[in-house]
Amino acid sequence: MRPVAAIVVMIGLMAALLVAFALSLGAAQRQFEHALIAQQQATLVAGIARDAATMDADALQRGLAAYRRSIAAERRYLPGEVADGGEVRRAAALAAMAPVLADRGQVAALVRQIAAAEAREVAQAREDLNARRRRTMVWGAGLALAAVVAVAAGTWQIARANRDLSAEVAARTAELRHIDQSRRLFFAQASHELRTPVTAIRVLAEVSGQGDPVLADIVAQAHFLGHRIDEMLALAKAAEGRPELAMTPCDLHAVLADAVAQALPFARSVGVEIAVAPCTEALTALADPRWLTQAILTVIDNGLKFSDPGGVLAIAWQATPQVIELRISDSGPGILPRALPRVFDAYYQAEAGRMRGGTGLGLALARWVAEQHHGQIHAENLSCGGCCIVMALPA
Repeated sequence: MRPVAAIVVMIGLMAALLVAFALSLGAAQRQFEHALIAQQQATLVAGIARDAATMDADALQRGLAAYRRSIAAERRYLPGEVADGGEVRRAAALAAMAPVLADRGQVAALVRQIAAAEAREVAQAREDLNARRRRTMVWGAGLALAAVVAVAAGTWQIARANRDLSAEVAARTAELRHIDQSRRLFFAQASHELRTPVTAIRVLAEVSGQGDPVLADIVAQAHFLGHRIDEMLALAKAAEGRPELAMTPCDLHAVLADAVAQALPFARSVGVEIAVAPCTEALTALADPRWLTQAILTVIDNGLKFSDPGGVLAIAWQATPQVIELRISDSGPGILPRALPRVFDAYYQAEAGRMRGGTGLGLALARWVAEQHHGQIHAENLSCGGCCIVMALPA
């Protein structure tokens, strides 16, 4: 049986037992009240029978009136035929007393007969009450047992469902890990396989392309493709936990200059100017210059890709005693607000990014490098158009 069906069956059984228990309690309460009335009647008639020979007529009339009222109150606790039969007999007995009230001996004899009947009724009421109490106890025990069984069955069903779910999650997780490992292995192998021919193309174009704009464009595209291959290989290594950063005090101006120098051929090929704002302040941070250069180059390449020909990629430093910020602003269309939090996720590309090409890995690598340097990176749209990538590093 499915867990949901079993739980529904258990709930239905518990509800039925609860209703039966409530009905049994109600019946026990009615029988208890009836037993009280029967006891009161027996006590009242026994008193009349004891004192009938000596009490005055008014007192006898009051006692008989009280007895009639108790009979009327008793009717709602008895089945119709029983109540009607008892009422008929007792009403006849009371009516027969009216003309013979003067004969106290006859009244006493009649009342003693009624008292005997009432005593038998009290005994029967007590027996019925005891029987009802036993049935109620049985219902209560059954309800408690059903509750225990329901809890045990529900716990077992939940435990089994959790085991099945855990097994399924473990299987899916293992499958996803296998897929992710296969993808990282593919990136690593593809990067290694592509690096050598791309380097050869770039070198041949540089040697042969003195003054040839076509070969110069080939050189620029080869540089850009080399950067993408480096990103793929670096991110594959980073996901496997293999890279080790060599953190040393380094000049951030020199790191940025190295990244800009590597990006210039591609910038010239797409017709975008790289403008680095002058900064005379010495900027030093504890960093791995190779990884930090790769991250900055990745952000620059991303900005060049989204900038329109004739545009400017603006780069500026902002420093405080605690934090050094590098702001790289392109002149492109910007990023949709809903996509801003996701642009640093691996393999994520907005529609504009898919149209302009790319792997969706560059900004993910930049975030990984920033976090390894205990820094942060985020994107924000500019009011004048374009997007600004802000990388903050501890000074």
